Amino acid sequence: MLKESTGQQLFEMIEEFFPLIIQTIRKDLRKDHLKNDKEFLKIHFGGRNPNKLSVDDLVEGYAPLLKNGNDELWDFFSERWLGKRTEMYYFFEEKLKELAEDFTEMDEMDASFARKLAQEAEVLFGARDTYIFAVMNAVVFPKEIYDDLGERARHKEEVVEVKAVQGENLEAKYQREIRNIQSKYEKKLLGFQKKYERDVAALKKQVGSLQRKLAAFDES
Repeated sequence: MLKESTGQQLFEMIEEFFPLIIQTIRKDLRKDHLKNDKEFLKIHFGGRNPNKLSVDDLVEGYAPLLKNGNDELWDFFSERWLGKRTEMYYFFEEKLKELAEDFTEMDEMDASFARKLAQEAEVLFGARDTYIFAVMNAVVFPKEIYDDLGERARHKEEVVEVKAVQGENLEAKYQREIRNIQSKYEKKLLGFQKKYERDVAALKKQVGSLQRKLAAFDES
């Protein structure tokens, strides 16, 4: 559905959530984008101090540009927002690999798989973040899944806290898996080290024995 969509079309899908997006990346906009582009700041925000711009100010200044199809700006917004949702990347990547190893080549995923994936993501991350992530990342959900998810994002209470009730978030899970892998290889290397030390000790004994035999031969 979204694979060939423009930034303008994608923005239209999440425009009503734009204040939430601004809230998430407000520091990026102030410190990176506006401070580094004085001309942009002057034209669209009257040259005001970026640190004093409210969320409403930022929405008012940026929204018309995204509505008019500023793809470069859309890329900045999506890159920075998605960059703060790495745990969602891990989750979607692992799930989509179950469907197809090269899932980036898919045009649209199976509806039943998509529905289950959207439901699981919603429980972990909330309907709004799941919907925004799917749109920004052009996840190839069928249209009906986007429609349902978008509706829940607009009207259903967020269930992000369920993540804590269920035990642990995905970031902690993947960090633990990384630690397990590190531990596994550290133990393996430790085993090699011990074998090396044993082999060296045995070799020293052999050398010592040969040296004694050689000395005895010389004396005779």
